[in-house]
Amino acid sequence: MTTADIHSPISIRGGRLFIEDCDAAELANRFGTPLFVVSETQLVQNYHNYQDAFERHWPEGRVRTMGAIKANPITAIRKILTREGCGCDTFGHGELELALRGGVAPSDIALNGSIKSPELIGRAIELGVHIVLDSIRELEFCEDEARRLGKKADVVVRLKPWLEELDEPSDFFPARTIRDMTQTVKYGIPASDLPAVVERLSQSQHLRLIGAHTHSGRHSKKLEFWESLIRNFVKMIADVRAGMGGDWTPQLVSIGGGFAAQFDRESRVAVTNYQTPTAERYAEICTRTFREAMMAQGMRTDGIVFEIEPGRALHNETGIHLARIEVIKRETAAIDRVWAETDTSEVFLSVGSLNMTPPFDYVIANKADAETVEDVDIVGITCNYECLAEQQPVPHLESGDVLAFLNTGSYIEPYACNFNALPRPGTVLVKGSEACWIKRPETQEEVFARDIVPERLAEPIHDDQDSGNTNTYTAA
Repeated sequence: MTTADIHSPISIRGGRLFIEDCDAAELANRFGTPLFVVSETQLVQNYHNYQDAFERHWPEGRVRTMGAIKANPITAIRKILTREGCGCDTFGHGELELALRGGVAPSDIALNGSIKSPELIGRAIELGVHIVLDSIRELEFCEDEARRLGKKADVVVRLKPWLEELDEPSDFFPARTIRDMTQTVKYGIPASDLPAVVERLSQSQHLRLIGAHTHSGRHSKKLEFWESLIRNFVKMIADVRAGMGGDWTPQLVSIGGGFAAQFDRESRVAVTNYQTPTAERYAEICTRTFREAMMAQGMRTDGIVFEIEPGRALHNETGIHLARIEVIKRETAAIDRVWAETDTSEVFLSVGSLNMTPPFDYVIANKADAETVEDVDIVGITCNYECLAEQQPVPHLESGDVLAFLNTGSYIEPYACNFNALPRPGTVLVKGSEACWIKRPETQEEVFARDIVPERLAEPIHDDQDSGNTNTYTAA
């Protein structure tokens, strides 16, 4: 990579990589590797880029950024966002628990996702968390739980707009159109079920329909996509209004997430190589389209809470991943090849086994501006093929050098797993020149902590005292 690819919170000083004011190689030495590192300053800046931009363009009511907790589900990260005023979108028991541990007010939490249990719905109602309905079955659970608790539950309908005029390929899966992907995804109330759902809501004594929600994800950075999504979303809101008797107006609307990260270095998205709109431009086009579409349907917008749910846009550039180069191997017989073996893995980075193009920008942290001298395969530690970056230019490498993968702040650490019984890495938070653990590394003992050995298998499987038996191991 070139220094042109370096952006805040990353810098190169005296030939060494820094995140904020922390020397990345020194962080590796102090905390060990592999290691995730997150910039608090960049996280706060990213949140305010979106919150402030949408506030400027939505004077009608409150703007509520509902940060997608799944993108980086660490309690300290959530506490930082809570401190700044960020709400959150949650999926399931675990994320709701994390939101509460992160200090989020229940009024600023949305319970989203499919297959919500009655127990989860009941807890949300008790807390005062609004529930995003995904099916008729969930509506029934909500009614039953609200009746049991003697409360009236606030609910939002999750809609799946038909993007009739949009014939664009998805950045996630370019072989399929966005229109197809947004309809075939499991989430959202099927349009064919919506009339029945709305009729039941209009008659319910226990549920209060307060708004509408849609979420498509990171299918496109093109503003035409957002215009189509929001116009067709409002058409469905008008259908809901009609089903509610014609005088209903949403108190809140959520247009979901899918906003691209500023520099859009994405390992989980196939197409990123075109310009990313600024938060300001996203805000202008989304609010204007919504306002105009609502007016065209004869609906007011004053007082409506306007929600957005960024995930990668909040977190992607906040993080780096540090690994140590352990072994340099060279082949000169059948082929000429050099492998730089690291102590990290594809299973920590949520990438495939063969990456002919590096999934992330990378820097040798302790030789950040050194001249490149050869191409190597940067490989991981497991028994998989593990080519993290094939035939990539590097400076002269030695055992002990520190490799930094950039832009690993979103949807990377949560996917880490224990393949080859590896303990998962920890995460360090930096602010200025300060650094501290916010998620400690997993221990080897913890890798096996959930294993249970039945009593019948608890006896030793070999007998060292039986000198006459040279093969005393039982069958595995």
